[in-house]
Amino acid sequence: MIVAVLGPGRIGRQIALAFALGGRRVLLVDAKTRAPEERRAVFADARREIARDLRLMTEEGVIAGGDAASVLDRIAEGAGLDGLDGCGFVQEALPELLDLKREVLGRLSTRVDAGAIIASASSTISPQHLADAVQRPERFLVAHWLNPAHIIPLVEVVPGQATAAAVVDRTVEILEALGKVPVRCADSPGFIGPRMQALLMNEAVRLVEEGVATPEDVDRAFRAGMGFRYAQVGIFEFIDWGGVDILHRASRFLAEALGDDRFKPARLVEEKIARRELGPKTGRGFFDYTGDRREAFETAKVRALLRQLKRAREDAPHP
Repeated sequence: MIVAVLGPGRIGRQIALAFALGGRRVLLVDAKTRAPEERRAVFADARREIARDLRLMTEEGVIAGGDAASVLDRIAEGAGLDGLDGCGFVQEALPELLDLKREVLGRLSTRVDAGAIIASASSTISPQHLADAVQRPERFLVAHWLNPAHIIPLVEVVPGQATAAAVVDRTVEILEALGKVPVRCADSPGFIGPRMQALLMNEAVRLVEEGVATPEDVDRAFRAGMGFRYAQVGIFEFIDWGGVDILHRASRFLAEALGDDRFKPARLVEEKIARRELGPKTGRGFFDYTGDRREAFETAKVRALLRQLKRAREDAPHP
């Protein structure tokens, strides 16, 4: 199956590279009307960036030394929307402009095979705002890749109301074959990643605004604390591990101390408190810890964090 990626900008280049690394032949398509010399410059820049990332992946041992050239050879260049016959999966990666995406997706859907899956890389636009521009919207969904797309495993898979279940399943299969971690998500503003990131980023900026810490120290705290931990422990896993009651008390304290309701406990946290579902210590929180599950969970997480600590120490510069 040939994959087409529409948009030779930063995220489009990265997605094209991800598919090529997974062994797929990729057509990187520039859908914008340009003068020939401008298009040549755009593709030359794209190939330079892709070649640089392949060199870095080779140097870091992510891919074998002789693989870079064959990966790059799997990426071909395309101009306009003609010549997409035979592409079984088309990933739109255009700028986050609703009218632009709708116009291109509408034209695209008349040019590709009837059975081709069409995905948008939108990070904020609902699939419902795009699907009606597509002929046969049952084959359309959002596949939101995180930058840098060839490195970050997560891809959020967001169907629209008309998306066929088989299309979602097939998209997940295609992404898993690349080594990605596709997560199914209902259509909601910001999906999962952007919605959580917006809260985190703005709170970090508020800490600097209020003089609590410098940007450097906020970043250092994040890398050495939450970032380190959440690389191995999911957020809901950590809520349970620390205790739902601890989150409840901390949230109420912050809401009162800072005078801001955005820190108040979520409704579902209040419900967990009322049912005494506090995590491993009560046998159930957001997950089930009955029987030997608590010991297995805690042992696995401690081991994972210790392995990460060992790698971090090995990678640290020595004086």
